[in-house]
Amino acid sequence: MKKLLLIAVFALALGVTAKAQDENVTENPAEVSDTKTMSLDELKAQRATLLALSKSEEFLEKLAKVDKLQAPKETGIGGLDALTSMAAKLIEQMKTTRGSIPQFYASVTGQTMDGSPATNVTPIQPDQLIALSKMFVTMGVDLVKSSKELITMPGEIKSAGVMKAMKALKSMAYIKNAFVALKQEISYNAKMTQNLIATNKAMNGDKSK
Repeated sequence: MKKLLLIAVFALALGVTAKAQDENVTENPAEVSDTKTMSLDELKAQRATLLALSKSEEFLEKLAKVDKLQAPKETGIGGLDALTSMAAKLIEQMKTTRGSIPQFYASVTGQTMDGSPATNVTPIQPDQLIALSKMFVTMGVDLVKSSKELITMPGEIKSAGVMKAMKALKSMAYIKNAFVALKQEISYNAKMTQNLIATNKAMNGDKSK
């Protein structure tokens, strides 16, 4: 009976992993491949595209879903518990930085993200934007590494025994849902931050030159 339960749980774990593999994070979502220098008009158009994305139903649904996630208790499976902890850490880190993008957006563009004139804006320094961009890159590195490790989890779950394996299903689902939402939000935040860095340089001159 225990063997049958383990096989069933293992099959479910494989199913969760297969779904996660379809959305596997193989490249850092914070890395931007297009490195060409854009004009202020092009940067403005890019921001409009990013803003439209952030207001889309799919984007908002993923944010709402990840905000409701509750990290499950430890399973006793070392690798899986480590991935759960990493997912929880990245989610909290992302939540604490959500207020930064609107603040920096208003400071650089003089407008709120809704298009209204920004008031009582605190000036920002270029190095603040660069630090935020680097943070998203680091988060992306952690996400890629963890996503690769998730694929190997069914083997570790299978060798853990029935009781631990049954607990593992909740952790697998939590991690998978977290990673999908994090990939989306890290990509959006990184692109918007890099746009604001480029916009700030274009408007004020590149002080590093």
